[in-house]
Amino acid sequence: MKLYQRVKAIHQALTPQSSWLKGLRDLAIFGLILFAVLSYQQRNMLREQAPDIMALTTHNTVVSMAKDAPTLVYFWGSWCPVCRITSPMVNAINDDYAVITVAVASGGNEDINQYLTEHDYQFPVINDTEGMHIQWGALAYPAIYVVDQTGQIRYVTSGVTTTWGLRARLWLATNL
Repeated sequence: MKLYQRVKAIHQALTPQSSWLKGLRDLAIFGLILFAVLSYQQRNMLREQAPDIMALTTHNTVVSMAKDAPTLVYFWGSWCPVCRITSPMVNAINDDYAVITVAVASGGNEDINQYLTEHDYQFPVINDTEGMHIQWGALAYPAIYVVDQTGQIRYVTSGVTTTWGLRARLWLATNL
């Protein structure tokens, strides 16, 4: 019986049952699931040449893509809970980079402008009444595109992002 107990003790010592390994395994599984979900959400997003944007904002000013620097194109909705996390990040880079935002299914211009005022957002907004989000393949929100000076879409993402992540993508689009 002692031999059996010794073999069992050795087997348990050699079997990776520590909690950090299980945690690492669980993190890897979570990462794979997250990657699969984001890939599925981004499956329709344009990835080559961006459609040109020249439109009126909700404040009746003309907005278009920058020709001398990258442009961040941000599709969002006032009804979108994830957009409430991401919109402040977009607002934070608005003074440093060209930003165009497109509000999807968010009411009329007055509704959108009231929402912008309530949240102190300063970025220009196009009210998507023509289906621009479909043309761009933005079907999961928020949808973010970084378009370089030549009109090529360099980076796409959907969901939550950070100010640093946005700045890094815009910097890379400028310098690479």
